[in-house]
Amino acid sequence: MGILGLLLGAGVSVAVLLMVTALPLTLARGVAVLAFVALLVVLGSILFTGGSLERSFGAVYLVMGLLAGAVLALPRLLRYAGLEPVWVSLGLGVAAVLLLIAVGIGVDALLGMMLPPPDPQTGISVKAQISQGLSNGILIAAPVVLVVLSWLAWRQRVT
Repeated sequence: MGILGLLLGAGVSVAVLLMVTALPLTLARGVAVLAFVALLVVLGSILFTGGSLERSFGAVYLVMGLLAGAVLALPRLLRYAGLEPVWVSLGLGVAAVLLLIAVGIGVDALLGMMLPPPDPQTGISVKAQISQGLSNGILIAAPVVLVVLSWLAWRQRVT
């Protein structure tokens, strides 16, 4: 069942990153603006709703998300360098991070609704096995897809 989750997570990564990379410029600007608005909402929730521990951990997670967004913007930056503003590519990188999280949580919730509950006698849960594979699949496949898309974008610019 873990393999099924890995494949499902890989599919999520491929779909999200391909979609974000292939957006036309007019749509890309809107998605980038929405991603920056979502980022401001997250920042506001970190600053105004938690105590000092929540703020410090939230700041760490926010910085890690921003770094991941900058890295996930690389294929778009390589492909459309000079054709679109850099903030659009960076905004789409942030959108990719948010979409990977949201789609992963959504697929996990869908699995929770579709799969049977854990066996009361053994405690074995099919959903837990697939969910673990799902998150691992997203984490493993996203860098691989990122490298492939970046290489294709770089190759397209060179030729």
